[in-house]
Amino acid sequence: MNTTTATTDTATTNMIIAMLAEGNPVWYVAGMVKMRSHDVYMIGRAAGYPDRAKLRRAVWAQKNRNRVLQAA
Repeated sequence: MNTTTATTDTATTNMIIAMLAEGNPVWYVAGMVKMRSHDVYMIGRAAGYPDRAKLRRAVWAQKNRNRVLQAA
């Protein structure tokens, strides 16, 4: 398991995935979250990067999970 992914909180991971899904380059996202580009790439890769369609589905699924949890 990647130690960076294990130590990165869920909110940061979700933000990285959302920014990559929007089409932002890895270096830009890394600068915004103050992480190394490689670490951002590995988090994105776990969610389907560089396939932006997979990333969008991951973001959509996360939003739906949050919506279901709030309704319950």
